[in-house]
This record gives sequence, C-alpha cells and structure tokens, in this order.
Amino acid sequence: MIDWRVMLITKLKIKLNCFLTILCSISIVLLGCQFNSLKKSEEFLDSGMPQEAVEKLEAFIESSPQNPEARMLLGKAYNEIGRYNDAIGQFQKASQLYTAQPEKRMNARLESARTYLIFGDRKTAFRILNIVQKGTSDSKILQKIIELAGDSYKTKQLTRGNYDSYSPIFSPDGTQIAFSSFRLDNSDIYLMDLEGQIQRRVTFTTDFNDSSPAFLKTPNYIFYSSEPKSSREVKIVLQSSGSTPIYTGFNITHIHSKVTRPIIPISFGARVPRSSPSGNQIVYESNTDGNLELYFLDLNGLDLTQITPEKVNPKRLTHNETDEGSPAFFPDGKRVVFVSSRNEVHQLYTMNIDGQNEKHFNPNRYDCYNPTVSPDGKTIAYVSARDGDWEIYLIDTNGKNERKITSDIGRSIQPTFSPDGRYIAFVSDRSDNFHIYLMDLKKPVTREDLVKRLQE
Repeated sequence: MIDWRVMLITKLKIKLNCFLTILCSISIVLLGCQFNSLKKSEEFLDSGMPQEAVEKLEAFIESSPQNPEARMLLGKAYNEIGRYNDAIGQFQKASQLYTAQPEKRMNARLESARTYLIFGDRKTAFRILNIVQKGTSDSKILQKIIELAGDSYKTKQLTRGNYDSYSPIFSPDGTQIAFSSFRLDNSDIYLMDLEGQIQRRVTFTTDFNDSSPAFLKTPNYIFYSSEPKSSREVKIVLQSSGSTPIYTGFNITHIHSKVTRPIIPISFGARVPRSSPSGNQIVYESNTDGNLELYFLDLNGLDLTQITPEKVNPKRLTHNETDEGSPAFFPDGKRVVFVSSRNEVHQLYTMNIDGQNEKHFNPNRYDCYNPTVSPDGKTIAYVSARDGDWEIYLIDTNGKNERKITSDIGRSIQPTFSPDGRYIAFVSDRSDNFHIYLMDLKKPVTREDLVKRLQE
C-alpha cells in the first residue's frame, strides 16, 4: 500500500527543488547582467567615453546601490568629466561598503586622495594617505602612496633663480649637464656639474634663443637649436605643432674655444635635436614640408672644425599627414622612439633609423611626450598628461611595468638619463620658474621619508 504522506512530501520536495533551481537561475542571470553592465562601463572608461560610462553606472546604482565596484567605477568616470566632488562621494561610499575587505577599502581611499590632489587639496589628500599608510604593511600599497605623495626617488634641485632653465642633457662621461637658461636677456647654453655648481656659459648670443643641446661623440662639441629672438620671453614647448611657424636652425659649438659653426641655417622649424651615443648622428623634427616630420643627420667622417651647411645631407625618415616629433635614439643607434599625434592622441612609436619597422609602442588613451631611452636600452622615460598634470613615467621597453616617478606640485617634463643610467635629470616648475632637478634612481623614497612628507 502506498503511503500518501510520502508521496506528498516527495512532490513538495520536487516543487521546492524546482523553485530553488529557478531562483538560482534567476540569480545567475542577474549576476551575469550585472557583470556585463559593469564590464561595459569599464570598457567605456578605457575607450575614453566617460559620459557614456556615467550614464550606464548611474542607472546601475539606482537598482544596486550597495555595489561598491560600481561606486568605484562611477567615481573614476566622474573624475574624467571633472565632477570631482561627486567622484569623492562615490569613493567614500565604496570605502564604507568595503568595510569587510581591507585591501579594497584602501584602494577606495587612495582614489579619493588622488581626486583631492587633482583639484589641488593636498592637505586633505595627505591626511587620507597618512591614514592608509598607518594601516598597511603591503609594499604595493605603500608604493602607490609614494607615487601619489611626491617623487618616487630622492630628488634635488640643481638650478635656482627668477628665470627658466630647461633642456638638460648629460655629457658622455656623465660629469656635467648641458642646459638652456633664460637668465640674461635671451636663452643660451650653459654647463654645470651634478651638484648644480660650476655653471659656465657656452654660447654667447643676443639676438637668438639657443636651446635643446646635444653632445656629439667628438669630444667637447655641442649641437643645439637656435631661434631668432622675437620677445624677452622663451616658450618651453612640450610638443611642437607642424601648423605653428617656428623659425630655427642648428649650430655646433666647441665648449672650450666657443667657436660656433652653422649646420642647418635658420629655416622653417628644425628643432629638438637628439644625438646617438654610438656616433655623430642626429635625429630631429622639422616642419619644412608642411607638417612635423622626423629627419636624420649623419656627421660621421666630417671635419667639425670646417663643417658648413653645404656638407650635410639631411634624410627624411617619416612621411605622414600627422605631426611626428620628439625623437630619441636607442643606445645602439639603430632605432628611435618618437611621438606621433595619430588618432588625435600623442603616443609613442618606434622605428628603425631607416624609417622601416614602425610600431605603436604604448597604445593607451593618454597623451605622451618627451621620450628618452635608458643607456641599457631596457627602459623608456616619458611625460604623460594624466590626473590633470604632466608627470614623468617609466616603462620597460617590452611595453610592461609602467610606473609614475614624479608627483609633486607643478609640471615635470623633459626627462633624460645619465650615461650610467643612475640618474634622471628633468625640468619642473614646482618652484614657480622652470628649473632642473636630478633624481637618483638608486635611492628610492623609504617609508620613513614618506611619513615625513605626509606630515609636512
């Protein structure tokens, strides 16, 4: 005889299992939809479409207000469109929601501090960073705090005064830095040691602004750009534009005899020369042909004491409709890295010195400028405009391990490596005028240094 109670219980179990299966399926579908929605929002952000991300995330949070990941993404999207107060509100809410997840809560606070730094409230930003550093021993978190709070390595100021100094470059033996300075009535080339002392003038002009020095392989010769002086001010250009008429030429000067000879006469925009460590070769930018292109100049085999413009033969390397400039050699002299404005964003590209094998080095949505390659060929330093400021970044030449190394008040530009790779000289207006600073890559900022910095 069949027990009807057993049958009833069995039927109820079957119905309950069906209900649970349906409920689970619904939950999986909802979770999948949420994941897809957040992923799409992140894709909007990565593609430089923050307004679209904002709209999608605001709608998402209306139905899921307790989702901290969505709050974090919305805060980042608000930052992209300049809604900084709204961004801070989202990061604070995410921090509260992440109470049971300490690492993610720290990241929310770091984003909040980053936002305060973007609109200049360093006091509040440093207070938050100090709270985070007190609560962690994680070296990665500490490094993020260091990157937000200032330079990542010990740095000292080399030039001072109520005038601009810029365009630093190391001598081949690494004991001196050549640079441009507007300390008189125009810009001339000067030399100094690595303490900023023993400064002496190399070029002596009154009607021209001399800048962008480059040491040649032949000892004691400096190659540089010279521009007719049009006013009592000098413009420090982050990136040239082919549509802007700039009349410049190239000279060489012997640093001891001061004898100067023209290499390329004053013409339509030949500037930013960089020399090869392997020989008397120069790459530079020029808008002679209507837009900014790259050119190559080989001075090997020429008598520099008798050189004239007729003896040099510039070779054009690029042939594109967009501006391409700021070239720099790799150590072997066989490749260059440069900046191109394709796709309306300035990005880094590399190519062989014959103009072949061109590659987009660092695809991203941020403008990048002033590239220079380390002497061992393993690292590229460059300037990138992110978080409302120009700062210096390093990236391995395989395109990985990008990290920011300056983060002080003002803009940091024009990095250059010392011949041994230990130092980076750069230019910053953190002390009102543009001045030259020296960063020691063998002396990273310690936790003790960070604590002192946050308490100042």
